[in-house]
Amino acid sequence: MDEKLVSVIIPAYNIEDYIGRCLDSIISQTYKNLEIIVVDDGSRDYTGEILDNYAKKDRRIKVIHKENGGVSSARNKGIEAAEGDYIGFIDGDDLIEPGMYKTLVDLLEEENADIAHCGYQMVFPDRVDYYYNTGKKKIQTTEEGLKDLLSGEMIEPGLVNKLYKKELIKNCRLNETVKINEDLLMNYQLFKLSQKSVYYDITPYSYMIRSSSATGANSLITKRKDSLRVLNQIKDDCINNNLLSIIYKRYIYLLMAICRDGLKDKSYMKYQKKQRKQLKKELKTDVFKSCIPKKLKYMSLFSCYFPHIMKIIYKMYDLKTGTSKKYLVNEE
Repeated sequence: MDEKLVSVIIPAYNIEDYIGRCLDSIISQTYKNLEIIVVDDGSRDYTGEILDNYAKKDRRIKVIHKENGGVSSARNKGIEAAEGDYIGFIDGDDLIEPGMYKTLVDLLEEENADIAHCGYQMVFPDRVDYYYNTGKKKIQTTEEGLKDLLSGEMIEPGLVNKLYKKELIKNCRLNETVKINEDLLMNYQLFKLSQKSVYYDITPYSYMIRSSSATGANSLITKRKDSLRVLNQIKDDCINNNLLSIIYKRYIYLLMAICRDGLKDKSYMKYQKKQRKQLKKELKTDVFKSCIPKKLKYMSLFSCYFPHIMKIIYKMYDLKTGTSKKYLVNEE
């Protein structure tokens, strides 16, 4: 039987130091029937030239050059160009192990699934964290897949460690106006369409963590606004089903996080005040009373009226558990 064609879509923007090793890891796949679509999203360094040189050496590589429009725009362009039976995504500064796509294709075909996905490892300059690498497999119905996705306990919300049947994804596009959590929204749509998905908890995908300078008020507001927008959209779609309590808790946790943010910036403090009012409104709703457990109700109340106390409580919890160090990048 002929191998199905796998289209691998890689958005690339100003990653001249990383794109070569990413492509090398894809070229080295044991599954050879690949269409490697790299979308140069208006790079201003040598990324475009590096891509063109790789394309000359491997006919499976197709390079699309476009004006800068963001990662979602680049991925959408890749989806439009894809001719494969299956579609996957990789970030241009990440790496995959040689057997990843062979494993995911086998899972799709053995289980007759619409989506196959795996765990991943976060590679910091000084350590590697695994999520979760238990070696277990799980077959998911539509509802089970959505629950695992929205709870965040098993499924990574990103697109990169997954393989989708083209029939599932061909009519779906990422929302290019959303910069944060756009992949969660896309995966919600895809897992909702999926009749069956299969998860294999191994970690062949390496998510390479680098330091970021985007820590100011504008970037935090964008992060919070987009995250709230995505959760609200999913929440509204789940209003009459069993998924509401899961996504609503996530929504409340995000409002609480905004309330205790300590950024001393006038524009952000204005935004924070608005969301604190929203959380106060939520306290009175029927969905809050029915979906939120008692402990979280008290935490929400304190976040509204005593945010400084909640900051202290979270700092004490962090000192005890080291939670904030999970994503700490130490490049010394």
